[in-house]
Amino acid sequence: MLRDRLATAAVGVPLLVWLICFGPAWLFAGVVLAVTAIGLGEYAAMALPEKPLAQFLAVLAGLAFAGVVVLHRADALGLVLIVSVVGGLVLSLLDPDIPGATERLARAMIAAVYAGFLLPHAVSLRVLPGGAPWTFFVVACAMAADTGGYFGGRFFGRTKLFPRISPKKTVEGAIGALLGSVAFAYLARLVFPPPGLGLHETPILGLGLGVLAQLGDLVESMVKRAYGAKDSGWIFPGHGGVLDRVDSLVLPVVFTYYLVAGLGL
Repeated sequence: MLRDRLATAAVGVPLLVWLICFGPAWLFAGVVLAVTAIGLGEYAAMALPEKPLAQFLAVLAGLAFAGVVVLHRADALGLVLIVSVVGGLVLSLLDPDIPGATERLARAMIAAVYAGFLLPHAVSLRVLPGGAPWTFFVVACAMAADTGGYFGGRFFGRTKLFPRISPKKTVEGAIGALLGSVAFAYLARLVFPPPGLGLHETPILGLGLGVLAQLGDLVESMVKRAYGAKDSGWIFPGHGGVLDRVDSLVLPVVFTYYLVAGLGL
């Protein structure tokens, strides 16, 4: 499994770095939307098994949310939300299984928002002034947290962190994740410095992103456990599906976008 992880990283990381730092904005947006669409399909398949129509509608609603984010159409967000919720409620009227229909609607909406609305904020962050180095910074911290947590848990893990949600995660792995995130925060700032980020703020932000990365990982573990899935998919050898790979990125990306856009850094 470690060999598969290293092989996947050896191919994927250089491509990701090029795409973030040097790739055209349209290509970056296209890749993020493609990843979002696959992630939506994975989530819908877990949450709504054997319900192809419900899966399709969840993916469709999620792509509508993603389009609102990518196109920066905040004015259309309410419309997408209203159409998704009201449309889902109307369709539920036609389902004789009323409790099941309302539960499926809730699952579909969570899928649409989690996988469709949050992740495309990477595009919003990338197109901000100075957005490329900020995106590189976030991705570096999140991936370092993921790697630090893996190796920290593998070699030093003894104390269970949250066994009810993720039996394999340990306190030692969590500490390794935070150390990795802080270390790569310094490295990312040195290699491709985000505008407005001072030396003293770097470890604080790196630590915060490390915490958010682990929360995102735990949230996805909770979702998989709720639906009885080991992995969200199979597309990445050694890593599972798209959601398994981007779960630690979602919350750091959203947080950093609103931090940078809101504070005008």
